[in-house]
Amino acid sequence: MAKNSQELERDGIAFVLTFHRVLPLMQFRGFTLYPFQAEAIEAVIAKKSVIVSAPTGAGKTIVAEYAIEKSIELNRRVVYTSPIKALSNQKYREFKERYGDKVGIMTGDVTINADALVMVMTTEIFRNTIFEDESRLHGIDWLIFDEVHYLGDPDRGSVWEESIIFAPENVRFIALSATVGNLEELQNWMSQVRDTKVEMVHTDERPVPQHKLLFLESDGIFEVKDLKENLNRAKAQYKEDRKGRTKGRNRGRGQPNRHNRPRGNHDVVRTLVKSKKTPILYFCFSRKKCESLARRYQRLPSLLTSEEQDRIGNAFDDLVAKYDVASHPACKSMRIGVTKGILYHHAGVLPIFKDVIERLFTTGLIKILFATETFALGVNMPARCVIFDSLSKYNGVEVVPLRPLDYRQMAGRAGRQGIDEAGDVVAILDPAFDSPKGVREILHKKPGDVISQFLLGYSTTLHLIRLMGPDISSAVAKSFAAFQAGSAKKPLRDLERKLQVLEARHYLQDGQLTGKGEFCTKLAGFEIQLTELYWEGCFEDLSAMQCAIICAAIVHQSRPRDSSARMEVNPIPRPIVNKSRKRLREFRKAEVEAGFDPIVHLLDFGLAAPLHAWLTGSSLSDLGRLTSMQEGDMVRAFRLTVQVLRQLAWSLPKDNAVAENCREAISLINRAEVDAEAQLNIS
Repeated sequence: MAKNSQELERDGIAFVLTFHRVLPLMQFRGFTLYPFQAEAIEAVIAKKSVIVSAPTGAGKTIVAEYAIEKSIELNRRVVYTSPIKALSNQKYREFKERYGDKVGIMTGDVTINADALVMVMTTEIFRNTIFEDESRLHGIDWLIFDEVHYLGDPDRGSVWEESIIFAPENVRFIALSATVGNLEELQNWMSQVRDTKVEMVHTDERPVPQHKLLFLESDGIFEVKDLKENLNRAKAQYKEDRKGRTKGRNRGRGQPNRHNRPRGNHDVVRTLVKSKKTPILYFCFSRKKCESLARRYQRLPSLLTSEEQDRIGNAFDDLVAKYDVASHPACKSMRIGVTKGILYHHAGVLPIFKDVIERLFTTGLIKILFATETFALGVNMPARCVIFDSLSKYNGVEVVPLRPLDYRQMAGRAGRQGIDEAGDVVAILDPAFDSPKGVREILHKKPGDVISQFLLGYSTTLHLIRLMGPDISSAVAKSFAAFQAGSAKKPLRDLERKLQVLEARHYLQDGQLTGKGEFCTKLAGFEIQLTELYWEGCFEDLSAMQCAIICAAIVHQSRPRDSSARMEVNPIPRPIVNKSRKRLREFRKAEVEAGFDPIVHLLDFGLAAPLHAWLTGSSLSDLGRLTSMQEGDMVRAFRLTVQVLRQLAWSLPKDNAVAENCREAISLINRAEVDAEAQLNIS
């Protein structure tokens, strides 16, 4: 129930008293709405912008779907934005199944039915559309921000702010958010920047209650009330084990005395399976461990009956046939996991197989899914039970505790509406790292505030100068960063430094865009690398294949453990490689001189060998001999290369030779498993 609300009954009619107003219980699609849903829909009916904050799985999207249906009835348009392409794709499929050809999608990978009444977009694409061609947003009444708390994300947050600030004046917002600490501050900022009252509806209650539990190998599953006693005992045992290992090494033995090891051997997965708590969603913050755990439990007897094995096996066969990947080498081992009822899911998995896994999971016949945290953003994929492999994760620099918001987002998948009376959330504790106080904070502390990550990109800065001239500082003053700080002085300093860089690199002259600056505004994402290389003539003498490889070098950033075969001869002529690298180094030097840590990345040809093989007809599975990259990472990099090639082609006249080469390069890359549009259209 929404905060400050209660149910009443008068004359046999059910009502909700909420914020001192009485509303009849509302029905939508045959279901009685929860009070917070009804209150938010009242705001939509009144044509007011609204922030809806509720736990994961509580049913926030019903508010958005109500607005969509009403917009379709009135022949008006609505945009649904999400933070990542995978979520956009899932929403597109969901809406298309319900609304048919009234739905379209625009992401970096695909554009389908761009004039549809219901447009699904990534937030970046919406922001870009505002600046590039606002007429494409004509007739839009509602802009839906899914997961709006991503405004505090270091990589994506600024895009949300820019979209909120610069969206057309007539557009109203429906912002869906997990529970965060400073919702009223966000509400007040949005009301100020949009010059209209933005309503807020908030609830902490879940339709399906949850039991928070903990696990230690020595104790098994236990209640939070026993945390201190059990964890301290496990810590003492851990210290004894370490002493034993030290003594063993001193005596010339590498292993501790077996009697010094923890005496329990409880298995959290087997315990929950035995208690009939499946399906289980097991969150693990390592791709490698996701796979190893799945293989470990796949060795056990199947969790499915013979009839269920036949049913899900047939579903798997139908899906891989539809996706035309039945001959892929991974299918054999994946089918074994399918018939066992156990699979894994992470960003390194081929996108087609991620689709297959997600579709199979919704059948309820996948009893255990080992997944990284990205699965928490999945659409309508709850489970009976959620397990956390750890309450800490490696952030690229060090091991840090989970944020309470991250814990809530993932834990929210436990408990299926209409199926489970309650959901169980089990966290596996690490005696070496966890403390009773730290665990309690993660489990019970209210999520922290959303902190602005406002940081204008170069292309956005140039767009604003073109549109606003000297008034660009007023746009920066509207940022959430300025609102939180009570001053525009952090964001304005950043703007001044960017202007200094753009002046030094000849994108601006006397406060006006140069030809180079105008060209840059046609690009979004890697705009500086593309502009610098194109303006220097680096693309002019390249073939289509060479254009693809140099664009891949722009987008690719090798992971620390990646390795790829070195090509005996780089397909890009050495003078062009040297000239390209020199231009980007000069830009980075200008950034340093302006006081920035360099933002613009240098070229990385680590993808050249596998991409060259793909361009010349090799299958995706053949590329494994050329790189340690996982197939999902390769496909994502190839698709991003297509996105950059498409941008460059769009920015040039149709008969331009470079544009023609870019289009040819796109056709060479965009086939089989890389073709995102073909994958998206498979029903």
